[in-house]
Amino acid sequence: MQDLFFVTTNRNKFEEARKILEKHGINLQISELNIQEKKYPTEREVSISKAYAATKLLKAPLIVEDTGIYFESYNNFPGPNAHIVFDGIGYEGILKLLDGKNRAAFFSTTVTYIKPGMNPISFSGECRGKIVEKVSENISFAYDAVFMPEGAKKTFSEMTKEEKESFSHRKKALDEFAKWFKESKL
Repeated sequence: MQDLFFVTTNRNKFEEARKILEKHGINLQISELNIQEKKYPTEREVSISKAYAATKLLKAPLIVEDTGIYFESYNNFPGPNAHIVFDGIGYEGILKLLDGKNRAAFFSTTVTYIKPGMNPISFSGECRGKIVEKVSENISFAYDAVFMPEGAKKTFSEMTKEEKESFSHRKKALDEFAKWFKESKL
């Protein structure tokens, strides 16, 4: 198994990524470097910025990721700044923003790989769905309590980990990365 760092301060994201990449023969280690996120219009740009910053400090092969959620009624909103929007207006504000509007939404995740002396390479995954009209009683992680993926009858927060993984935007990006990583033999 190959070792690789995942730079994140979010243990839940790390555990999800570790389990996914373990199936591909990649042994993920956590590095809790606190990389300041710069504000960019897309999660790809945020992810690449974090990758450059992390590799300068860690000096080892690593991945970082960034996730955004997009409401199709609004242009590129809230995008990679979803946590700022959620912290500012919460569930009540989100539901009010979409009252009477198209509730289609999607999560987008970008995983970026970098090693010293190499330009970063990014991989994306997406999960389409909608923002439901009522907050789930099972509150897990911010938007998970109001987001229902296409083809599902539950919000993310109402699903088991296995159910959520079958729709996961992060899993899609990590699977794409793992396929490339194994083929590139880095």
